Amino acid sequence: MTDSRLLIGYYRLSVEDDADKESNSITNQRLLIKDYISAVPELAVMPYQEFCDDGYSGASMERSGMQQVLQLVRQNRVQCIVVKDFSRFSRNYIEMGTYLEQVFPFMGIRFISVSDHYDSLDYRGKSSDMEVQFKGLIADFYVKDQSVKVKAAVRTRRNLGEYCCGSAPYGYQRNPDDKTKLQIVEDEAAVIQRVFKLTNQRYSKTEICRIFNEENIPTPLQSMSRRQKVDHQKAASKNLQWTVDMVRKIINDKNYIGCMVYGKTKIPDPGTGKEVPIPKDQWKVLENHHEPIVSKEKFEKAQSLQMRRSRKSKFDKSPSLLSGFLKCGNCGRNLSGSKEQHGHILYSCADSKGKEDTGCVAGNADNKILEGLILSEIRAYLQQMISQEQMDVSMRQQHQNLIQAYQREITDCEEKHEKLKRQHRQNYEKYHEGELDRRQLQDARGQIEQRKEQLQKRIQELEALVSAEEEILLKKNIPVEQMMGYLGYEKLTREMLEEYVEAVYVYDDGRAEIRWKN
Repeated sequence: MTDSRLLIGYYRLSVEDDADKESNSITNQRLLIKDYISAVPELAVMPYQEFCDDGYSGASMERSGMQQVLQLVRQNRVQCIVVKDFSRFSRNYIEMGTYLEQVFPFMGIRFISVSDHYDSLDYRGKSSDMEVQFKGLIADFYVKDQSVKVKAAVRTRRNLGEYCCGSAPYGYQRNPDDKTKLQIVEDEAAVIQRVFKLTNQRYSKTEICRIFNEENIPTPLQSMSRRQKVDHQKAASKNLQWTVDMVRKIINDKNYIGCMVYGKTKIPDPGTGKEVPIPKDQWKVLENHHEPIVSKEKFEKAQSLQMRRSRKSKFDKSPSLLSGFLKCGNCGRNLSGSKEQHGHILYSCADSKGKEDTGCVAGNADNKILEGLILSEIRAYLQQMISQEQMDVSMRQQHQNLIQAYQREITDCEEKHEKLKRQHRQNYEKYHEGELDRRQLQDARGQIEQRKEQLQKRIQELEALVSAEEEILLKKNIPVEQMMGYLGYEKLTREMLEEYVEAVYVYDDGRAEIRWKN
């Protein structure tokens, strides 16, 4: 009775297999296998089907073509499998041995590796020889060796500033002209900037989700799928709505301040390909890698607002103006508020309840009194800052004058440098025309090089001086107009607190000390 089961030809190629070698190409694997089959009469008459995996590593069996082959094996529809060499089938030593020694013999499947001159028919009833086992072991070692080399290559690329963390994050795409660089996607960046703006205006993540869902703003997956022209149906089937996790991921992502974050996972065993997560405090961060979408100040403010938990009164669902800022001057705990009565809330420290003479605030800190005191302190603080700023105006002008003087000297040095280069060319012309001999030319060149080196050194010194002066001006760049505006406020606002106040320490005797933001 004729065996109707299939003869399978299997081909595989990946980056690790050195595609520059012509013998490794899919085309040549196909020619080699078909030539071999045609030369063996019992193979030539078998019903033939071929499968291919292009761009897949041999370290794992999770390949689309290989899975189709194994599915046919499980259905008992295969009588022979032919590959170019063992590594085409698998580079995992243990897995290769399992199929050769157990699975294929049990299923009655003949296995042929053309380049290795291996035919399981020659080993029927006995174990495969030592050479086959060594070749499998070498293939397994090759995978691990390649893993080390690939990691080293990626590390080198990162040190050169290239982006090599897989697909670009939401808000960015790889530059079409240079795939190692990221460029901003404007419509996605606008959404990210709005997330930070709303967060810094004290909108909760849930409220941001509600706003975005009401306005039908595409989620990150939907936006990236549409832009990358991937499976729209798959993207449309999930993540239709903004969720708190999406917003949290954006707020916590340092990519948006220009950092490249990598090293989030690792593969302990390259043979398995399974990744395990790495603790967040061990992630690698490369700063100033690409153009930021939000400023570092806005990012850090959003982080601080996430960390600051507005302590609400247990009687009231909405936080008061001072929530999250008041602390006990004795123990440092956050103060909690009572139920509001006639517009007044009394704050106390939990450590004072049920105890006597603890030194902690015991419910006598009135919100109206504290608000007036804090507003008065902020006004005094702003007046001092404005006076200092006005005093620094003349000093700022001196720094600006120095910068202009340094820049003029830099320009002068650069012109002199160019003049020396022209003089050097002219000396060569004179040498060729016989006006200068070799010694004169060499002496002149030595003097010119020495002078050029002096000029270059001076330019570097001047550039350092300019940077130092600009840094001083940057530090003194205080928003006077904003401070003047706050001086006109009749009531304390949450915005003023968040801008200038780190915490307010309240004492049981009625005193309050403000810790200002740096």
